[in-house]
Amino acid sequence: MNTITNDSLRSERRFIFLTVLILTLFGMLMVYESSSLYAYRTAQDAAYFFKKQFIFFAIGFICFLLTLLVDLEFLRKHAKEFLFVTLVVLIALLVIGKKAGGAKRWFHLLGFNLQPSEFLKVFFSIYCIDYIIKRKNNIKSFSTLVPLWIVLGFMCLVVVVQPDLGTAMFWVLWTLLMLFLYRARKKHLGIIVLAGVIAVSFLIAFYPYRFRRITGYINPFADPQDSGFQLIQSQIAYGQGGLLGVGFGESRQKLFFLPAAHTDFIFSIIAEDFGLVGSVFLLVVFFVLFHKMYNIAKRNEDEFRRGLLFGILLIFFLEIVINIGVSCGLFPTKGLPLPFVSYGGSNLIVHYILLALFFNASRIETRPVEAGKKNQAVSGDWV
Repeated sequence: MNTITNDSLRSERRFIFLTVLILTLFGMLMVYESSSLYAYRTAQDAAYFFKKQFIFFAIGFICFLLTLLVDLEFLRKHAKEFLFVTLVVLIALLVIGKKAGGAKRWFHLLGFNLQPSEFLKVFFSIYCIDYIIKRKNNIKSFSTLVPLWIVLGFMCLVVVVQPDLGTAMFWVLWTLLMLFLYRARKKHLGIIVLAGVIAVSFLIAFYPYRFRRITGYINPFADPQDSGFQLIQSQIAYGQGGLLGVGFGESRQKLFFLPAAHTDFIFSIIAEDFGLVGSVFLLVVFFVLFHKMYNIAKRNEDEFRRGLLFGILLIFFLEIVINIGVSCGLFPTKGLPLPFVSYGGSNLIVHYILLALFFNASRIETRPVEAGKKNQAVSGDWV
């Protein structure tokens, strides 16, 4: 019975790995398809973004292999230190970071842009899950959660100053859902939600570009050439795709109509090329991927590892829902790439690190058995 379980777990991990690999290769094709003309105009090389994405994939895969060898207990033990260093880097970014689009979110190194806030997905998730697990018996006490909210609040403040309100809101939502999963009191979570709504309302009301983004989301046709332009062009891509799509490489919206076509709105180009059928098929692939990850997470007996597995799954799930929801017009515009598909170096590398952490946490360890019996069949494999 145990051997069958081990084989099943190994099979599910391999399915997840192959699915993610196929999604990445498909993503690179879509990056080329959606960015070739823009790349030729800006860099005189139609494959400019495709080549960079391939380099990101190679770096991400190396990081994936290295992360498989990392001791999770070491990461757990030093979670505070890793998070502190990440926050220090984010603060330094405000001084020496590269400014683009009115925001300082990147370091420019060796011809590539590095976005440090992506690494919060690794270090804050480990810190938060470790904090919750250690205090799960007192999780219903509001005072127990205060230190966590202070850390989260400071982290969000640093990110908002960049400015990147969307990332701050993402982490508040993720933390709320993790606490809900561990049965924190709903009224305590409600207090945080109320405080968050007040803070976000203030940040939107006193910053005109954010307010225009909200009004553009509510009624994009009220300002079709500015705040509503991107959403309108995304909807046009969906409409042109129809049921079966216009065909791979035949997208019209990539012809400088849809901004960020190879990054945040790549799903709109997928919908235009492959239509409703292709879009639904991709959603089914994501659903099956989540189902496999959920099966692995719920069967893990170690509390910290199980929490980390669910935490990583939740990161992937929220990112996909938000990205596709934005491109469909369900949510206000938020610069969040589609995992493993959209163009973006830091994002792709960090997602391969998270995938490796998922495999690492789900690894089956050797366990002692009853006297007189041989050791149970054990899988030391990660994939």
